[in-house]
Amino acid sequence: MKSNITWFILLKSLLLFIIVTVLVVTENTPTANFNHAFYLLIAERIHPTLTAIATWIGNLTHWYGYTPVILFLLILPRTRMKAGLPIASVLSVSAILGPLVLKNIFAIERPAINQLIAPGGFGYPSGHSMNAAVFFGACAIVVLRHSKNKALKIGFTTFAIFCILLVGLSRIYLGVHTVTDVIGGYLAGSVVLCAAILIETHIRRKTVRKTETAL
Repeated sequence: MKSNITWFILLKSLLLFIIVTVLVVTENTPTANFNHAFYLLIAERIHPTLTAIATWIGNLTHWYGYTPVILFLLILPRTRMKAGLPIASVLSVSAILGPLVLKNIFAIERPAINQLIAPGGFGYPSGHSMNAAVFFGACAIVVLRHSKNKALKIGFTTFAIFCILLVGLSRIYLGVHTVTDVIGGYLAGSVVLCAAILIETHIRRKTVRKTETAL
């Protein structure tokens, strides 16, 4: 991804995050009505099987749920530097920034609706959605960068987008997040991911320049 495109996405995501945050913090009535109306559409489809699936998705997509995949990428020498370390680093930032920093700064309570599981902590932004955006987004970028198989690139990118959306939808279904919680998580994750790409690109270019100078 070119730096100018990355900067554009980062700044746009940051601006939208600020807008959504203001709407949530000020308890904007149209926003609250939108959240409520969206949840009612989902609530009509609540079923024990869907609840079990949504709960499983939630358990699997805690930050530590991604650990086996990252450890696997770190163990293999071929993927350690290309995928393991970058994904581990950016996900660590997301896992700290979301639950420990942003949630406590805004201190927005979770929706007082039919919660199908017992959540912990504040609601905004959704940590699961943020981590999903960062993890699956980072994996997709790695595949796009290093794979020469066009079908794999398209297929995995589609899969990554589907997983990100599924995680957010499952949190709304379980009643532990509103739509704006999830959108805020996606936008915060996008900012973190784009910032990581820009930092990694800068370090890589600096390293290349030093190598060329040494030669």
